[in-house]
Amino acid sequence: MRRALLVAVTAAVLLLASPALAGKKALAPGERIDLNRANVAELMRLPGVGEKRAQAIVAQRTRQPFRRPEDVLVVKGIGPAWLAKVKANVTVGAPSPGAASTTARR
Repeated sequence: MRRALLVAVTAAVLLLASPALAGKKALAPGERIDLNRANVAELMRLPGVGEKRAQAIVAQRTRQPFRRPEDVLVVKGIGPAWLAKVKANVTVGAPSPGAASTTARR
């Protein structure tokens, strides 16, 4: 009885953790992640990016889409050393539909 409960709890934990574990799939050589289009799970594949940092990137680009990879430096917790490490793996494409407009309203 106790063993069955332990197996059931372990299985439940693994099922709940699997999306987070799947988000850490290693990047293939030459693979690039678009900072303006990637979802949280895709952003988490970048080295040093956990769920909170990925959510911060998404929140920032919602306010102001990135025009160049260096624009990500405005996100709290991201610095020049991190960007230098991942620059070959990031790109900045056109913002996804529904992103904030870059045109100022007067």
